[in-house]
Amino acid sequence: MDEGRYKLHYSGSIFWIVFWIIVFFPIALALLLTSSSIELGKKTYTFDYDGSRFWLCFWMLVFFPVAFALLFVNGHSVTVSNSASK
Repeated sequence: MDEGRYKLHYSGSIFWIVFWIIVFFPIALALLLTSSSIELGKKTYTFDYDGSRFWLCFWMLVFFPVAFALLFVNGHSVTVSNSASK
């Protein structure tokens, strides 16, 4: 049987993630896309947002299509790296 190892890490404030999961889930997803990493097998995918988290969350709350435009305008990068074997 193949076992997969998945590890999610968010480098921001855990308080805000929990708060927005309870209040308005899409903002929590947007925050996860701003500064997080996920380890899938032997590769690590790191997500970074180059703009302001405040404005991204504000526009996600007020009018979410603007938030998607901000993701494209300000830049969103995904870095893939190989994890060291254990």
